[in-house]
Amino acid sequence: MKSTRTEPLPDRVLGLVVDIAGWGAAISGLALVLVVGGNVLLRYLFNSGSVAMQELEWHLVSPIALMGMAYGMRHGGHVRVDFLYERLGPRAQAIIDLFSAVLMVVLGAALIWFSIPYVAQSIMMGEGSPDPGGLPYRFLLKAFIPIGFGLLLIQAIAQGLMNYRQIVAGNRGEPAFDAPDVVTQTGAGD
Repeated sequence: MKSTRTEPLPDRVLGLVVDIAGWGAAISGLALVLVVGGNVLLRYLFNSGSVAMQELEWHLVSPIALMGMAYGMRHGGHVRVDFLYERLGPRAQAIIDLFSAVLMVVLGAALIWFSIPYVAQSIMMGEGSPDPGGLPYRFLLKAFIPIGFGLLLIQAIAQGLMNYRQIVAGNRGEPAFDAPDVVTQTGAGD
């Protein structure tokens, strides 16, 4: 979703935060491909390997998934069953999307709330890998749980604000805002 000057400031700010996280997820994805490729080359060409490099593979999945889910929601890459939704009018779709955003805010807040003691315990323990030669600082990996759901919460708030404006503007018969570059949510892959 590209930011436009006519897009309200809260949408631009929240969108920028989510887009930056999406870039972080993309960079983590590239790093994962390089690490896996390097591990395969080391294993099959040089008959060598590293526990730390193998652990790094699954450590990189955490930022990809947890930071990428808000980015996917922002750009309409999430899965939604559209067989009824697409037949509804824009106002009804905005109401459904607003309800979904509110549920996502509740879910995100709950997961943040419940994950903070888990992450805090890991930080206090200085948790690292139990395997010899493994990666230290496992608590950094676990910290992506509240970060990722915090990003999802931010995106749900932005989505809810956009849907609320669509509903209110629909009642007045005017567009919510003039933003031709804004991607409307569609089904996965559309």
